[in-house]
Amino acid sequence: MNRQLPLFTLPVLAILILGSGCSMVPQSDAVSTQDQAMIPQNQPMIMVEMQSPETGNQTQKIPLASAPTLQAAITQVKANKKFDRFHIAVSRLPDRPGMPPQKLISKYDHHNEQIPFEYDYQLRPGDRVVIVKDPTDTMDDLLGKIIGPMRMAAGREPIDKSPF
Repeated sequence: MNRQLPLFTLPVLAILILGSGCSMVPQSDAVSTQDQAMIPQNQPMIMVEMQSPETGNQTQKIPLASAPTLQAAITQVKANKKFDRFHIAVSRLPDRPGMPPQKLISKYDHHNEQIPFEYDYQLRPGDRVVIVKDPTDTMDDLLGKIIGPMRMAAGREPIDKSPF
């Protein structure tokens, strides 16, 4: 008995193999080399972490050269566009081994959308900038002036208390 496959078998097999994602043809490394060329090698970096109850934590690594100050880091990651209000701090590696990390708490003026000059810290390699969304709004500002002292008298913390 002569068993021959139908003539259309070879094209169907070729389509199945190519459609499955397998490829016998070596692919070039052009894409990966372009991505590597855009990321500077051996350049000091800082880590920026944005925390929000709605979106969770988002972390970005950015070169220190593009964000030498805290204000530049906020602008680079567009934190002021993602959050209306936020608290900000820098966690800095210790100068000597065995010491705890240094915490630099900053302030952000959400009306002028910038960090006041005295809180715009110069960043160092390895610094971790932590930005935490502040859930308060303008109404809390207005009521805070009235209710804030009563909350404090009752032994409760103010509404706009920094998480740091």
